[in-house]
Amino acid sequence: MEHRITIGGVVFFAVVGVGPAASADPSPQAEGRAPLPVVASAPPPAAASAPPPAAASAPLSVVASGPPPAAASAPPPAAAPRQPSAAELASARRLFALGLAAEDQGRWAEALEAYERIRKIVVSPSLLYHLGACHEALGHVVEALNAFELALSGATARRELALARESRSRIEKLRVRTSQIVLRLPEHAAGVHVEIDGEPINPALVGAAILVTPGERRVVVRAENYAERFEATVQAETGAIVELRAELGSRRQVASARPLAPTRAAPLRAPAPGPRISPVAVVGAAAALAAGAVVTGVIAYDVRHTFLKKNANPAPGSLDERQALRDRGQALAVTSTVLTGAALVAGGFATYLFWPSSSPRAAPADTAGRQARPARAPGPTALSPWIGLDGAGVAVRGAL
Repeated sequence: MEHRITIGGVVFFAVVGVGPAASADPSPQAEGRAPLPVVASAPPPAAASAPPPAAASAPLSVVASGPPPAAASAPPPAAAPRQPSAAELASARRLFALGLAAEDQGRWAEALEAYERIRKIVVSPSLLYHLGACHEALGHVVEALNAFELALSGATARRELALARESRSRIEKLRVRTSQIVLRLPEHAAGVHVEIDGEPINPALVGAAILVTPGERRVVVRAENYAERFEATVQAETGAIVELRAELGSRRQVASARPLAPTRAAPLRAPAPGPRISPVAVVGAAAALAAGAVVTGVIAYDVRHTFLKKNANPAPGSLDERQALRDRGQALAVTSTVLTGAALVAGGFATYLFWPSSSPRAAPADTAGRQARPARAPGPTALSPWIGLDGAGVAVRGAL
């Protein structure tokens, strides 16, 4: 057993100690402009502006690419997209004219390549409409449907009724020409990876209808917790729904984590014992301190009494003498108070050291992990100074 008493505890005894300083002495008495807005490559469809009419010879429409105006109190965006330069915009318009010419001559692949280049610089609903027309002519039903739907969204936003009406008509015709694939996976499949014709498909669409262009489609499915890979080639008919159940073989056994053996906390290391002090020496020190407190208290009382007597009827020219008496009395009173507190602390130590030892000491566990019966070992009591981050004082080690 160990108890620590900090220096702050000694100071506390000195402050609250009983002594002549508890009473205050009276003071001695005196004797007598805006550029054309442009759009960054591939902005969100909802933010696209409406296109010009969907005529084959319609010029390329350039729409603003920046985010919608923010409220006055909203902070500006972290980084605005780079705006196309004048040279880039002029080149995009030239490419658009070449794409229209290729469309007129039925060179759909050439026109599609020109439009895809433009899409990386600027985007508009009219450009999306022409992209859809090229994909439809080339037999890319799903790509054409997606482009027309984006064109419809932009045209509706700008109230371009002619282009919106034409896009909607194309969409209705294309929807009936698509096919759908529905994938079914094992219930516990995790880490799923799906590809259709080499294109990755988001696993969130597993179990839902995935639109595909009619024809022969290659489907590949993998899962991290299944051993086999599923591959299948299906014939997707126009307007049909193809349902596939991916067989992934046996489920992999996940290695169970080995339970960790419980660790025992290392016992706290007790500070090394200091020099042993005899309880008799502590009692003697306590008695000496108490005697000193009594003597200084008596002297302080006598000096204070003399001061009060002379201060009640001050004689002429005695101010310095009475001031000296008061200061001396206060110093003696403080000394008596400190000695009183030290005597109390020493007396407490003496009581603690002389107290009979009766507390059990824990015995180490045996090889079977059972705790042995506690043994009583009074042992000697040690007293040593200590200094730590939380203070300093005296460590007393022993058994009660």
